[in-house]
Amino acid sequence: MSSNISRRDFLKLSATTLVGLMLPRNLLSRLDADPATRRNPQLLGRVLKDQAPLYTAPSEGTAILTELVKDQIHRITNVTTGKDDTSANRVWYQLDGAGYTHSRRIQPVRMETNTPALTIPQKGCLGEITIPYVDAYSSLNTKRKWLYRFYYASTFWVTDVRSDENGVAWYELLDDRNYTKFYIPAISMRLVPNDELAALSPHIPYQDKQLVIDLAKQTLTALIGEKVITTMRVSTGIRLEEGGFATPKGAFRTIRKRPCRHMVAPPSEFGTGYDLPGVPWVCYFTVDGVALHGTYWHNDFGVPHSHGCINLTPQNAKWIYLWTTPPVPPDEYYFADDQGTRVIIQ
Repeated sequence: MSSNISRRDFLKLSATTLVGLMLPRNLLSRLDADPATRRNPQLLGRVLKDQAPLYTAPSEGTAILTELVKDQIHRITNVTTGKDDTSANRVWYQLDGAGYTHSRRIQPVRMETNTPALTIPQKGCLGEITIPYVDAYSSLNTKRKWLYRFYYASTFWVTDVRSDENGVAWYELLDDRNYTKFYIPAISMRLVPNDELAALSPHIPYQDKQLVIDLAKQTLTALIGEKVITTMRVSTGIRLEEGGFATPKGAFRTIRKRPCRHMVAPPSEFGTGYDLPGVPWVCYFTVDGVALHGTYWHNDFGVPHSHGCINLTPQNAKWIYLWTTPPVPPDEYYFADDQGTRVIIQ
């Protein structure tokens, strides 16, 4: 096993071959292998939970065609609003030109394979999963153990690229929670270029930027002075009568940032715990770890869901990460500064 891929091995690599060999078999069972599809990947949907109902129409009052299974992949062929849906999130997806299911049950994804890098920078670099899911292992040897399933839009710190005995390229990833390693097929991950990590509006003084989170409306508004820049839906903490996971109110600052984080919490009297590797675009604003971050495990923004953090779509979380201060150098996976953007939660 070499620490980098040789030019000869690199030239042997075929995206089609690697997809067939290294990715979970059922991932491709519903997708075209046509190279044109990979160049122009359509919007797909990953089922988030077992027993998700597929209805004949975008309404829970209609007949159920079937129940979907977690991690099934379907084509999203239409997006509409529920006919009698009064929830904050009224978006429904038609799958495979057939039935409909509520968007809360589906993660929008694409199937985009990547050309493996020949080398990785000495300090590492950021990578983003670009296929619906990929399985991660403890090593490249024949006795390797399955560790996790990584999902579309999750991010990880890449520390090396290696080739196995078959010349297949794998990325070595840092588990930034336990400081061990993960290994995944390299074609499943896009290395994020440095220019894509450049700060947004860096000329604006940090004192002039502000985020306002409205818990009642489940919205986040970004402002420069009194000028509204953008507003987006979020999912904040679930408030229970006996306590629970309420998002704290008050004034804070984005004092610590990470482009990726393995988040873990044990079960408690208020609910189940979680073990979430690769949480993307994390901006902490309290000393005990409450943060704004991207979310790949639900798609129900506008409705409270979290254990106290502020959930955003991965795309919106990335924008917040790049727009807020402090700016994080591209070669760092952790950065702290007291000149963070002001966060008002009300």
